[in-house]
Amino acid sequence: MVQSLARGIEILSIIQEKGSTTAVEIATELDVDKSTVSRLISTLMQYDMISIDPISKKYRLGFRLLYLSEGVKRNFNIAMLARPYLYKICDETKESVHLAVMGNKKMYIADQVRSQREYNLSAQIGMIEAWHCSSVGKCVLAYKPQSFIENLFSDYDFEKYTTHTIDNFQDLEMELKKIKEQGYAIDDEERTLGVRCMAVPIFNYGGNVSYCIGISAPKEQITEKTKKQYISCMKKYARQISNELGYGLYHKV
Repeated sequence: MVQSLARGIEILSIIQEKGSTTAVEIATELDVDKSTVSRLISTLMQYDMISIDPISKKYRLGFRLLYLSEGVKRNFNIAMLARPYLYKICDETKESVHLAVMGNKKMYIADQVRSQREYNLSAQIGMIEAWHCSSVGKCVLAYKPQSFIENLFSDYDFEKYTTHTIDNFQDLEMELKKIKEQGYAIDDEERTLGVRCMAVPIFNYGGNVSYCIGISAPKEQITEKTKKQYISCMKKYARQISNELGYGLYHKV
């Protein structure tokens, strides 16, 4: 790891979190000398990653980051590829549908399509989902190698959100085995009472899973009957997305 680069990224993260800040505050946060921070800030300013507020004299994020973020949107193919299918699932189930992706060992909501129901539950784009109690987290985790899972949970906080939340590794392992056998994951009031969520995996050309499709709804809307209908619909379109990613060329679907 290049230390100066890592610190530069940490500086951007600190400014993003605080909105604006001083070099002294950043140095304190990073536990380094102010001179070190000043040199890094100077470099970041040359590339418009950071700017300075003319009134407060505090540092804030620069406009270059907007340009880079647009590049992420343009090249984020899975979101563009999956969106038409999210609309189809929403249209057939009448529920809000979201796409979740794994990045840096975290599960993020990358896109969503909201239903027209008077009372609908929709995820927030950019939100991080817990591995142990979200349907999307468990769905992706079920297809990961055992070494990845053990490493991820070597120092993991099984936060207990409700009485239904899985709170230990042994029970989670059993749940992941079940998910892989049935091909979908359920969050049955594990994160929020009164809410049920379901997720199905999306496979890439190599057969790996880092994306999934999820539905969230009040528990009254996800009965045994509707659950079967929703899962069937989600699996159908998840297979089509997987095939567009090249999965069908190398694997039986």
